[in-house]
Amino acid sequence: MRHFYLVFLLLTGLAFFVHCQSTSSTEGIAEGAPPLRVELIYDSAAHWVDSVYNSLTDEERIAQLFWVAVEQPENNASFEQLKMQVAKHQPGGILLFKMSPHRVLAVNENLQALSKVPLLVSIDGEWGLGMRLPEVKSFPYAMTLGAIQDDSLIYRMGLEIARQFRVLGIHVNMAPVADVNSNPNNPVIGNRSFGEQPENVARKSVAYMHGLQDGGVMAVGKHFPGHGDTDTDSHKTLPVVGHSQELLDTTDLVPFKAMIDDGLWGIMTAHIEVPALDKRRGMPASFSDSVVHGLLRQKLGFKGLVITDAVNMQGAKTMGRPGTVDALALAAGNDVVEFTEDLGGGIMAVKQAIADSLMTMSDVEEKCRRSLAFKYWLTLRYSQPELNSHNLDSLLNAPSALELNQQLHDAALTVLVNDGILHLKGIPENFACVVVGQVPLISEHMQQRGVPVYSLSTTDPAAFDRVLKGMGQYAGYLLIIADSQWGRRTANSARRNQLMQLTGKGSTLVVFMGNAYHLSPWKGLESASGLVLTYQNSREAQQSVLNLINGEIGANGRLPVSVRNWFNAGSGEVVKAD
Repeated sequence: MRHFYLVFLLLTGLAFFVHCQSTSSTEGIAEGAPPLRVELIYDSAAHWVDSVYNSLTDEERIAQLFWVAVEQPENNASFEQLKMQVAKHQPGGILLFKMSPHRVLAVNENLQALSKVPLLVSIDGEWGLGMRLPEVKSFPYAMTLGAIQDDSLIYRMGLEIARQFRVLGIHVNMAPVADVNSNPNNPVIGNRSFGEQPENVARKSVAYMHGLQDGGVMAVGKHFPGHGDTDTDSHKTLPVVGHSQELLDTTDLVPFKAMIDDGLWGIMTAHIEVPALDKRRGMPASFSDSVVHGLLRQKLGFKGLVITDAVNMQGAKTMGRPGTVDALALAAGNDVVEFTEDLGGGIMAVKQAIADSLMTMSDVEEKCRRSLAFKYWLTLRYSQPELNSHNLDSLLNAPSALELNQQLHDAALTVLVNDGILHLKGIPENFACVVVGQVPLISEHMQQRGVPVYSLSTTDPAAFDRVLKGMGQYAGYLLIIADSQWGRRTANSARRNQLMQLTGKGSTLVVFMGNAYHLSPWKGLESASGLVLTYQNSREAQQSVLNLINGEIGANGRLPVSVRNWFNAGSGEVVKAD
């Protein structure tokens, strides 16, 4: 049977390649090209879907609605058990977690060989493969990207991430995060969001989506209908979003509407309770037919694939035991259950739900056909590069990807205060560099130029005090706050105030290299001669700081979130390169 499908895939793929040869690789895609509509995917796949669907048993059709997790690929016993599940039940897809790129190739090869129908391979890659594969260079967090004014850079990032995905045979990215993070205390979204301004989040989400999908990878907008205003984590509990319908329409739903209108292929439903959308107490949006079918399908007109957030999360477990929750999620209108904990039990629970009239076999057929159509497109539309163990790293961490990564960090630099100090063209004489945390690239650069560097320990208060007291008097300071978590802790408030006093001892340029929300306790730095925000501390962010100080680049980033009682979202001064 497997050989039949391989031959069939080759024949239909060849015919489809002739039809689409002008755009059969990411190299031929023009930025700004018309988006590929979901309807075209369904139409182009219809013949293949008919043939495959009719060849499946009812249980295999149901199994197409489940994606299983690959959690311990290095554990032989665990992986053998997973292989047995795939061979026996024939699930629709897999979800990859932390492993090496070489292991990804081996996992895909092993599991695809056991599947009658190609598996959809997915991964959480919000900031690229580096989110799960440490050997691959990560792109910036969404909050960092939210500061960028040129959205074409984010499109290019999406296109590059898609290229890297295709190298490894991965078809689906659980991104972008389209949540409008309106709660600074959100424990699970935070810097995973593009910010608090709905229109900015929408623009960034659409740009990222287009890059992925133009590159042949499904984008999955998450977490519908919006996880941005929660103060609890749906991995641990069921958060409640108390927004009114009007606030949902003007805030949370704005990015999702924009992506749907522009041709989004996938959406992830969130395990959050939203009383304005479903008044049943304790009902997660992901299990609500009012949300999934009524709002998403009927009102917003979404035609793509609806995927649950992982059903092993506590926000889903409130609905029952593994297997049962899978059937309930599908009955609510989801097409795919992600991270099922009981594949066999889930299939049986769906059969029971059909017997109990909670759903019908026609519902299963509709969901299965959607999934198959995307399989046809994603597994046949783009060819995979020829690989060997010697060129994998260079393909994934290509020079062009590294260059783009640097450009993104450069473009995100946000200047919140500038009293003329950012026209330094280097650090003036009799300046000192004071560092809280670790910035090896900046420290090395300063030392090479004869600028004294004082590193203040974030783990040893006595050493911190000793170094600070031993500093001489200088005409000015470059103060680098590289560990933004350190300054948030109440125990460090006195030392934080000591550092802020440096701004009264001469010209001081402060560089804050962390989450924008973490800047709030540092109110008082407005008296500094300059304040620059990089949003995170990576080697690329450090290089951006050096580029700015040396006058090689300017800065035009805009704060994507508000810093409480200090800076509003949208703040930022334009600094031109010298």
